[in-house]
Amino acid sequence: MKQLANLYVPELHPRKQSLTFTRAAGVVAAAAVLAVLFSGASHWYAGQQQIATQRTNHELSQVQQRLTAKQNELRAAMNNPQVEKEIANIEAQLAQRQRLLQQMTSVTAASQTSFAQLLTDIAKADVESIWLQRVIAANNQLTLQGKTTDASALPQWLASFSNYPTLQERQFGVFELRDNSQEAALDFTVGSLAHSSLLSHSARTAGAQ
Repeated sequence: MKQLANLYVPELHPRKQSLTFTRAAGVVAAAAVLAVLFSGASHWYAGQQQIATQRTNHELSQVQQRLTAKQNELRAAMNNPQVEKEIANIEAQLAQRQRLLQQMTSVTAASQTSFAQLLTDIAKADVESIWLQRVIAANNQLTLQGKTTDASALPQWLASFSNYPTLQERQFGVFELRDNSQEAALDFTVGSLAHSSLLSHSARTAGAQ
């Protein structure tokens, strides 16, 4: 059996509500309040931004003033004759030390090269019956100490120095030949008078031993 429902009863009819004056006034009032609040918030935010901008400008102005003061102090210092004199003295000392360092470096390098070449030439002038124990090279003078089993070989050995650049034209003012009773070889010294203090010190050291 089919059952029918009547949907057009008065209770189910849609109702139309009309906008009353009171409700319209409430809506307008709410909108006005929101507008006032928004306007106030905008003015407050703008005020805060203006305050922050002013504070930043003030801080920037202070920094600029300090910078200007420092620049003025620097200009005053640079225009001070006493300060300029001290700076000039320091620069002169620095330049002098740099030149001295360059000279020392050059002399050291040249000395190392010259001494190495000297030892090379001495090695080339080697004689079987002569062996060196000490080489003194100082103040452009040369002294040689060693042992030999043949005293007659010493003059020939010294004469051969003319064949080597670092040995030729050497002047030897000291020539000593000593008999060592404990050994079959003879002790000899060929060198410069400028090294006499070094040679005497060496002799005292050897005697003490």
